[in-house]
Amino acid sequence: MIITKEAFLRYLSTKYSPLELNEIMKHFCISKRDKRKFNKFLDSLIKEGYIVKIRDNKYGLPSNMELVTGILEGHPEGFGFVKIENSQEEIYINNSNMNGAMHGDRVMVRIEGTLRGKNKEGEIVKVLERANKDIVGVFEKNRHFGFVIPDDKRIWYDIYIPKGLSMGAKDAQKVVVRITKWPCQGKNPEGEIVEVLGYKNNPEVDLKALIKQYKLPFEFPESVLKETVKIEKDIPLEEIKVRKDFREENIFTIDGEDAKDFDDAVSISKNGKNEFKLGVHIADVSYYVKENTLLDKEALKRGNSIYFLNKVIPMLPEILSNEMCSLKPDKDRLAISVIMYIDNNGNLKRYGIYKSVIRSKYRLTYDIVAKIVEEKAETLRKQYKDIVYDLDMMLELAKILYNKRIKEGSLDFNLPETKVILNKNDYPLRIVKVVRNWAHKIIEEFMLITNETIATHIFKNKVPSIYRIHEVPNFEDMLDFAKFVNALGYDFKIRRDLNSKDLQKLLENCKNTSEEGVINRLALRSLKLAVYSTNPVGHFALAKKYYTHFTSPIRRYPDLVVHRILKSLYEKPYSKGGHVNTFKLSEIAKHCSETERLAEEIEEEFTRVKKIQFISNSIGKVYSGIISGVTNYGLFVEISDLQIDGLVYIGNLVDDYYIYNGELHTLIGKRRNKKYRLGDFVKVKVIKVDIDKKQIDLQIVN
Repeated sequence: MIITKEAFLRYLSTKYSPLELNEIMKHFCISKRDKRKFNKFLDSLIKEGYIVKIRDNKYGLPSNMELVTGILEGHPEGFGFVKIENSQEEIYINNSNMNGAMHGDRVMVRIEGTLRGKNKEGEIVKVLERANKDIVGVFEKNRHFGFVIPDDKRIWYDIYIPKGLSMGAKDAQKVVVRITKWPCQGKNPEGEIVEVLGYKNNPEVDLKALIKQYKLPFEFPESVLKETVKIEKDIPLEEIKVRKDFREENIFTIDGEDAKDFDDAVSISKNGKNEFKLGVHIADVSYYVKENTLLDKEALKRGNSIYFLNKVIPMLPEILSNEMCSLKPDKDRLAISVIMYIDNNGNLKRYGIYKSVIRSKYRLTYDIVAKIVEEKAETLRKQYKDIVYDLDMMLELAKILYNKRIKEGSLDFNLPETKVILNKNDYPLRIVKVVRNWAHKIIEEFMLITNETIATHIFKNKVPSIYRIHEVPNFEDMLDFAKFVNALGYDFKIRRDLNSKDLQKLLENCKNTSEEGVINRLALRSLKLAVYSTNPVGHFALAKKYYTHFTSPIRRYPDLVVHRILKSLYEKPYSKGGHVNTFKLSEIAKHCSETERLAEEIEEEFTRVKKIQFISNSIGKVYSGIISGVTNYGLFVEISDLQIDGLVYIGNLVDDYYIYNGELHTLIGKRRNKKYRLGDFVKVKVIKVDIDKKQIDLQIVN
């Protein structure tokens, strides 16, 4: 019995009604002897969501029965949305139509056709794949049984723990529970506790819980570590001989104070034509991490490093990320060097890409560089006298590149940032504002032009690759945004062929106004997410035709792939057996887009937990804030100094009865016509903090 999935699905696509098993077997000449094997084949297609089995033992395609498949995104209130696979459409699922599905499950949905807001409504008819067999939560003990309240509030079921299955967990401890019975017919899921993490509200337990909740690969498998140990640490002389030698040049790194993995270094000079000769030297990770090794497969699985406030889950073992690949000062290191010749208007005149060996002279921080080039700190300028001229030249070039980029339509969002400072026990000590200076912008501009240069080079060589794309925003999303900013008094006309310059002009007009923060934030929310793709459709926010990620191969897998593709251009023609095919690249791009989103979600979650722990000691304290969200149940207010949202419940607005206007993002008092608008500045008092629910309750202070 040899039937391919493609042939089987092609046959079903020609039939407009479900087929009986016997009819299908007859068509494919399946004997009774092969019936069991054929049923296994059908079961695998059902499990993957390609076909559906209905009553009377009939089979058909989901698309022929108004059925779609996708991932359920739960909401704490009990409803959810299913994002249809290979589509941007989302189906609204009411709580009564969940049929035992939980957040993250891959499900099959029957579309009811009823529109709810912008979304069609549907009912989940089958759970195809469960996402959360193990769930992290807080144990609540009763006399003969217990419940686990999930940390992830998108899982709205409490999990019942029968007597004898609690693993000795005590009340208020964080635990990992394994589901033994899924929710069914209104009954909660059941489970057994398989790990006790420690008491809730213990700062040291927070990271442990997040790692378990998101199933993060914290430790590297023993097999990967054994393979890593075998990698030769010293650079062979033969390898140095075949590389461009930049070890005598003024090359150095500029990073944050607490950075440990240095994957980019820079150099600069001017030639006889008065052109800037900019060198961007990126760690040659692909020399050490060979394709299809256990190390490579683990790096792909992780997709990227995940950075917490004071810890990191690296994409590569530390011996590579912090040592062998890291461009430390006074150490010979292998690199891929991009040498770019740029005129005084910021135009790239020519470039070269080389396998190289470098030796960084200094490990500089943003703070040190800012003091040298902006504050002209005399002591530091004397200390680094051999590179002061280079740094001043870098500032000059960065400003030229920045102005050119802005002129071309690149968006420059002005959003404040904060950082939580933790002690050695992960307890939050204070929250400080992050200052971005020209030292940051020097590196940012140099990395941007390097990534663009590499993307253009690969595209012109007509080889498949992974690009970093940012599509033009949806017209409907921008229409809602335009209504809001026009109501604020700004002239922002939306059109279907929206250009980034249109949005840039608005951002420029609102600079240094009270609305600047909220307009920047809403504009960012209205744009699509940047993702990885094999289709170079351009980067809307950066106003780039071709763009990729090349400059961070220690912490991002797509960059590592781009390095390999670059090398393949020199080592063997891609069309004659290059080592990454287009389909595989598409799969990598999709996977790494997902791991990137996950990393961002986890990092934001951990930061929010720490900020809530910090503010839990501030009950009764008054803060300045800005209204960051308006709903029919209240106002979300972002506390300006801490960059965290709290909720003012509409019931706590006692001076009037307030009506919600969704189009204007406003609550309007019925009697006095007082308005609370998105972007308004308010004073708020902290009245309650629930660390378990990650909620802050606020009250408006007149």
